[in-house]
Amino acid sequence: MFHQIKSGLKHILKLIRFDVLFYYLRSRVYINKIAVPVVKDLSTLSPVKDSLEQAGVELVEITSESLSMNSTTGQRLIYSDDQRMKTAIDYLEKGYRGVALVSGDEVSGDIWYVSPGNHGSNALHPDLKWLRLECRDSDVYAFDMYLYPGKRGKNLGNMLQNGALHEIRKHGYARVFGYYWAENIPALWVHRTLHWQELQKLKVSRFLGLQYSQGC
Repeated sequence: MFHQIKSGLKHILKLIRFDVLFYYLRSRVYINKIAVPVVKDLSTLSPVKDSLEQAGVELVEITSESLSMNSTTGQRLIYSDDQRMKTAIDYLEKGYRGVALVSGDEVSGDIWYVSPGNHGSNALHPDLKWLRLECRDSDVYAFDMYLYPGKRGKNLGNMLQNGALHEIRKHGYARVFGYYWAENIPALWVHRTLHWQELQKLKVSRFLGLQYSQGC
């Protein structure tokens, strides 16, 4: 009996390791995956405040202070996923800026951006090279929008992205660049609903840390 249980557990662990390895490699190894670079003119934005209030959420700028315990109020932004919290800290250390969609203090999702005007680095972001995009000081590159699985399908993706665009405009920026994978249908509809302009599609190939692109 014990031998059967032990054998069954080994089989499950092998499947789990294979599953983890599969998704790890899937995100790091691909050939001719279609990317759609996009740009948004911030002079044409849809209203966002009313929809946020109706959904019971608000937008908060992510800072090192907001991720630490506030000694006055005892409150801070709460990430239910430790890995996403570590990602946020890493992004802040790199000079990126973030906007979170929160309910109370709990983060439902976030999105990040960077600009030559606030980053002070020629490297800026590694995506820009293979996306063939060049940001001016008045431009922003937005990336890595994430919503927790339980928060998806409630129009919160639109609210987060549109709200972030309003926050970015408040800082004086004129345009935002980004991209989405053509196979990602929810991302396609979010970008088209918010009227992003689609640029030339790219075929992107990646093997672990090496990534390059060519026009479609």
